[in-house]
Amino acid sequence: MPARPGQASSPDWAAKQYGEPAGQVAAQRAARSSTVLGIPQGFTARQLARFARGARQLQRQAGLPDGDLVVHGSRVRGTARTGSDIDVALRVNDRTFFELSEKALARARPGTKLRDSMIRRINGNGQLSSFDLGSDFHRRRRDLLDAETPHKVQFSVLRIGGKLDTGPFRPLG
Repeated sequence: MPARPGQASSPDWAAKQYGEPAGQVAAQRAARSSTVLGIPQGFTARQLARFARGARQLQRQAGLPDGDLVVHGSRVRGTARTGSDIDVALRVNDRTFFELSEKALARARPGTKLRDSMIRRINGNGQLSSFDLGSDFHRRRRDLLDAETPHKVQFSVLRIGGKLDTGPFRPLG
């Protein structure tokens, strides 16, 4: 039975349609995969605008490829606690992700713990962290983003469809 407009994301509708447990799962999946256009928890509209400008500038200055530049995690879900960070991600396709991964891995000597941990993040999570992107990127991130927010900033490049590529997302682009 197709959903009527305005009812597809309602937990009550999902519970009636699929039964209580399945309805809860359906509502949770819809919430996780959705794009959020509101302001992340702990930000004002003005702070978010400055932060978004800084994130786009970081992407350009660091020579990162095009992709979906987003905020995600607890601040977007509205579940942040005192001390929670702000998670920024550049979501890219498989080809772009693995090209960036090769560049990052080229900076780490084979057989080191550093390289092994990078490979685990790349293969296991579909993630490149600020640290993996190099010291120049890390410095730029600190200069352009950390100054725009009282929250610790976590920047990652995520492979679309990877383990950590979960919403909701709030676009910054």
